[in-house]
Amino acid sequence: MRLEKYLVISGVPGVHRLISARTNGVLIEDFREKRIRFVAARQNQIMPLATIAVYTDTDEGSMPLADVFQRMLDAREQTPPPAPDAPSADLRAYFAQVLPEHDHYRVHIADIKKCIRWFNYMLEHGIFDQLMREAEAEAANSDAPLDAAENADTKPSEDLTA
Repeated sequence: MRLEKYLVISGVPGVHRLISARTNGVLIEDFREKRIRFVAARQNQIMPLATIAVYTDTDEGSMPLADVFQRMLDAREQTPPPAPDAPSADLRAYFAQVLPEHDHYRVHIADIKKCIRWFNYMLEHGIFDQLMREAEAEAANSDAPLDAAENADTKPSEDLTA
């Protein structure tokens, strides 16, 4: 799952898709308002989802948010995420099922709430479906046969002994 072009912005609810970056801010696709808008970098903290990770007790020390979301998607049928305003014990129990190796001391309830809120938003607005389609298209393109220009270097040599 590639989250490089998806952003969270302080003061602007939800997850947004990056359209273009400028020196003084970014153009984003706002899924809630269904429009493209400009967000100034001076007034808001802009963070790509690909740069966010969850602390774990593993040797790596953290797990990228994309991997956490994939685990949440895989477990959604058996263990649906609780509401972000659920009791803290329910939120911690859910996260312990989905990501048992998360660091219980450094991953706070507020972090779990944000993660669940972003996950639900992306699910509701079809962002995960779009990411899956992009991954399938990328995989299909990488499996495509070489084009004629690339095959030109691999022509069999002519037999000059005749």
